[in-house]
Amino acid sequence: MSPKKRIPAVGAPRRNPTLAGLKKKYRESELRFDTLVKHLPDGVYRTTPDGRIIESNPALGKILGYTSRELKSVNVRDLYVKKADRDHHLKKFDSGEIPFAEYRLRRKDRRVIWVRDRAVPVAGPDGKVLYYDGILIDATQEKRANEHLRKALIKLRSFNKERQEMIRKLEDASITDDLTGLYNRRGFYTISQEYLSYVTRKKTKMFLLFMDMDHLKRINDTFGHHVGDQALVQMAALLRNTFRNSDVKGRMGGDEFAVFPIDSTFEGVEIAIARLEKNIRTFNESAGKPYKLSISTGVTGYDPEHPSSLEELLIRADKLMYEQKSQRKAAKAGLPPD
Repeated sequence: MSPKKRIPAVGAPRRNPTLAGLKKKYRESELRFDTLVKHLPDGVYRTTPDGRIIESNPALGKILGYTSRELKSVNVRDLYVKKADRDHHLKKFDSGEIPFAEYRLRRKDRRVIWVRDRAVPVAGPDGKVLYYDGILIDATQEKRANEHLRKALIKLRSFNKERQEMIRKLEDASITDDLTGLYNRRGFYTISQEYLSYVTRKKTKMFLLFMDMDHLKRINDTFGHHVGDQALVQMAALLRNTFRNSDVKGRMGGDEFAVFPIDSTFEGVEIAIARLEKNIRTFNESAGKPYKLSISTGVTGYDPEHPSSLEELLIRADKLMYEQKSQRKAAKAGLPPD
């Protein structure tokens, strides 16, 4: 005999096991969610458009320095260091953007902190925003670390700039003549060799001038070495004023100078020498010095088809310079030229 089926009483509601199960799962899900939010290390909040805090987790109170009860009476607008930050943040929602923002807030103890905020708007059936759900992270330590790093980088750049400037000065000092400010012998060789390699590759002719300042020993013996130094400085200034900035100019030692005119023809070199002699005459006539400046010059050319070293060029120009000096001495003494 089959068991009797239980007949529900008339008028009693029928239970829906599927709906009951869904409600139970929903409550369990809500519990898990609440537990998760409660134990998150970052602040979780729900605020209204006018700034009231509806819900929050303990981490938010810890970040802002308030208890959960106190937060319910706090308006987030009052926490902003710059009031415009909130308006600027919310305006981004109008364009459909879900903004990520960093700004400063003031805690209950008035201490200013940096926070990183990510929020989403929740709208009602009419499309209007009911509230904002978001996560707030305390970024103060990170900001401070970044600021320390930024300042350290500025100091490092400043240090490197000073170091590079010091290196440049040391390099300049190693190739510059202390007295005249022209290249010293080492500097002249270094720079001129680069140009010599360039004209060799380009198959271009160039010219080199070797000069000797006349009567420096007489100036030193008559007026003293400090006056002789002044004469050397003045001769260097005349060379700078006569030749172009791009031309390599050096004091090779003692009373000897050399000039490597860049991209110049023989006619251009002759014009430059004539201009130098004119500048020397003008100086002698107007400077009112107890001595007269003069200079002897030897010019030699470089042919890339028959290359020679810089040292060989200087030797040839030096020989031609002494020939000119000898001819001048002979002419002054009334002797026939060799």
